[in-house]
Amino acid sequence: MRGSVFLLSLLAACAGSPDDVVGDSDSGAADSGDSGDSGDTGGTDSGDTGEPCAPQGTFACPIALTLPASVTGDTATNVSDVADAYACAPTTDESGPELVYTVQIAQAGILTVDMTAGNSGGVDVDVHVLSAADASSCVARDHERTAWVVQPGTWYVVADSWNGAAQAGAFAMQVDFRPLPTGSCAMENRELRMFWQECAPGIDCRVDGDVLLNTPSVGPVVMEAHLVTEEEWSGTWPTSFTDGIAAHYALSASVSGYSTTRDQPWAPAGEGGSEYGQGATGAPVPAAAEAWYVNMYWRDRPSRGHRILVLDPYTGQAVVAAGGYETGPGSNEAIGGAVEEIHRALGTGHRDDLIMGYLVDQSLDYGPVSCSF
Repeated sequence: MRGSVFLLSLLAACAGSPDDVVGDSDSGAADSGDSGDSGDTGGTDSGDTGEPCAPQGTFACPIALTLPASVTGDTATNVSDVADAYACAPTTDESGPELVYTVQIAQAGILTVDMTAGNSGGVDVDVHVLSAADASSCVARDHERTAWVVQPGTWYVVADSWNGAAQAGAFAMQVDFRPLPTGSCAMENRELRMFWQECAPGIDCRVDGDVLLNTPSVGPVVMEAHLVTEEEWSGTWPTSFTDGIAAHYALSASVSGYSTTRDQPWAPAGEGGSEYGQGATGAPVPAAAEAWYVNMYWRDRPSRGHRILVLDPYTGQAVVAAGGYETGPGSNEAIGGAVEEIHRALGTGHRDDLIMGYLVDQSLDYGPVSCSF
């Protein structure tokens, strides 16, 4: 679903009312070359002539935003109810009324949407990112916040009411954009062959014989268990999830120089005949890499220690991670896994959304890194 995206066939909708938008400059309605008057929240017509259209906040007449944008609205006062479900979450009931916005993206980067209010007191408004003006083009959504790696073009942000009109109401959301990191944190654009049998909704992949994951990619990243290191290897593998794990924690902290709470056990035994704490290569891992390792369900596993950037799309914090030692997780609903030190350094948890991508610079040290954007 990547690439330049332009307005497609627009859907008819009923009358609605505009809401308030505050951007970094002008959030007015106009074509891509004219941002209109400050404070104007009018829509852009389907011909992109710069003339206002109506009714505003519909798929046929979305409200143009200038980023960053602080948006307030009320789905209960907007009678447009075109989308009842979205391709990125086809079983989720979004049958209440919606408000539709557009953003113009000039360069590849990270689009984030935070629903800062709108999920209390009986109101439940969810956020959606679409690559075109219809629900079948949804790429990401969430109850409170979501992110996507976007390419130049027109993108849609939709605030929709969960579970019918009874959950509609007032909301506030923040829409932001940051370019992809540059300099030492620059990532390659790659399609990775995955072991998945199909693409899950909300994961940026396609099927062409194999399942191909677009990277850098954003999606859930699970918390992984620990692997035995070369420095503690004694010729035998642990006999349980916790056999020798306390000594491993101490060794990891001394080698990585990173102190944190460590409570995850060894990687499980039995997967493909593996032992406790044994990775996909069947050999111990250097301690400096094990403290910062990641995995993906890649068919073409990278070389041991290949540098991969793990980036929090909402904060810009990043870690240089070590790939190539482990394969998994098997579910196509997560883009990869990261050892607990990575999640602790980023302030994230199991299955939180993160960006993963192959670094151009393979000389970086493992661990937290400050990136330029």
